[in-house]
Amino acid sequence: MWFAACFNKLLSAGRLARYAAPLFLVLSGELGAPDNQTTTEGLRISIDDPAVASAWQVLRTVNCERCHGKDYEGLAAPSIVDYVRTQGREPFVRAVLDGNAVRGMPAYRGNPLVDANIEGIYRYFAGRADGSIGKEARPAMRGQVQR
Repeated sequence: MWFAACFNKLLSAGRLARYAAPLFLVLSGELGAPDNQTTTEGLRISIDDPAVASAWQVLRTVNCERCHGKDYEGLAAPSIVDYVRTQGREPFVRAVLDGNAVRGMPAYRGNPLVDANIEGIYRYFAGRADGSIGKEARPAMRGQVQR
C-alpha cells in the first residue's frame, strides 16, 4: 500500500508528522462515519469525576503523550482528541485495547490499569473533544487509580 510507504517516509524524516498521521488515516479509509455511541450525549464531563480523574492518572502512567503529544492533540501519532471527536466510543476502545502494530500503536488489552479504566479514559477524551474538559485541566484531588 503506497500510503503506508509515504506515511513512514514522512514520519522517519520528521517532516509533517503532526499532519501526516491524520491524512494517512483519511486516505487509507480508516476514518469513516463516526459511530453515535458516545457517553457524552448532552452531559458535561468533569475532570473531578472519580473515573475520569483515575483515567487521567492512568494516561500519565502508560505515557500516551510520548507519541500523541503533551495535550494528546498529535505528535508522531494522531490526535486522540480528534479521533474520539470523529469516531466515537467503540472505535476508540478497540484502538486502545487492540492497538495497530502496523502504525506502531501498542495493544493495551491485558494491561490491568487500562482494562480497569477504559471507560474513564474514553470519558476523559470525550470531555476533551466536546470542550467539557480543557487541555490544562487537572483533577483537584488525585485519588486511587482503579486496578
